[in-house]
Amino acid sequence: MNSKAKSVSLLSLLLCSMLMFGFLGFGEKKGTIAKVDGECITQDDLQARLKTFPPQYAAALQQKENKIKVLDQMIDEKLVIVAAKKAGIAKSKDYKDQIEAAENQLLVNMFVREKIDKNATVSDAEVASFYQKNPNQFKELEQRHAAHILVKTEAEAIEVLKALKNGADFGALAKTKSTDPSAANGGDLGWFARGQLVPAFEKAAFELAKGKTSGIIKTQFGFHIIKMIDIQVRPKVDFTPQTAQQIKDALLGEKKRALTTEYLGKLRKEIKIKKDVAKIN
Repeated sequence: MNSKAKSVSLLSLLLCSMLMFGFLGFGEKKGTIAKVDGECITQDDLQARLKTFPPQYAAALQQKENKIKVLDQMIDEKLVIVAAKKAGIAKSKDYKDQIEAAENQLLVNMFVREKIDKNATVSDAEVASFYQKNPNQFKELEQRHAAHILVKTEAEAIEVLKALKNGADFGALAKTKSTDPSAANGGDLGWFARGQLVPAFEKAAFELAKGKTSGIIKTQFGFHIIKMIDIQVRPKVDFTPQTAQQIKDALLGEKKRALTTEYLGKLRKEIKIKKDVAKIN
């Protein structure tokens, strides 16, 4: 065999080997456990998906039959993705708009994480100092749950009080007679503590026993009749690890808000903004 014939034979053999390897493994990722339209799903892909499940499912997901179920879900997803691409959805304006919106949101989230979250810190000393300097927030607190009926004139209030004494239902009467927004809820004001209501109303409310109804109370809003639904006393809040964590979370939130305001102010000075509110419909 001459040298030219040898070269041709070696080239043919090399091409055959490349084709064989291509069919047997080249183009297939290591650890491939499934293929959908030529796209591989690997053992690592499956393990990554399994880790996204809540911890309570970890033991069940160690069973092979459950792993197969998750793999089948991943295959179904790939099938839909392939079909969606073939349908041209990836080329649609709506798809591109949503991709842009998702990218923008990711940029915002990562920027906040880098510029705000990493720079907002609260020390244990700050937490302890807040607890010591704000005793009113942690002292024993009496809270009351009441309902009321508000009318414009004393004459109306007298009629309402008379109806109540004759057995009328307080909530039903509040819905038909009260001028307060709470009328829709039968006059229910929810829970409140001292310092949250107008003085005359608060004084009367905190003098009422549970289940009792007041006389007529006059305020700048009109004439009220109050029903005390329930009373509870929150005990003094001690400086426990749980309390410390709650304080820390609150202070951290405040610091993040302050940093965000500061940073946006800086950006507004550095980056050109053009706003035409006249064009807003």
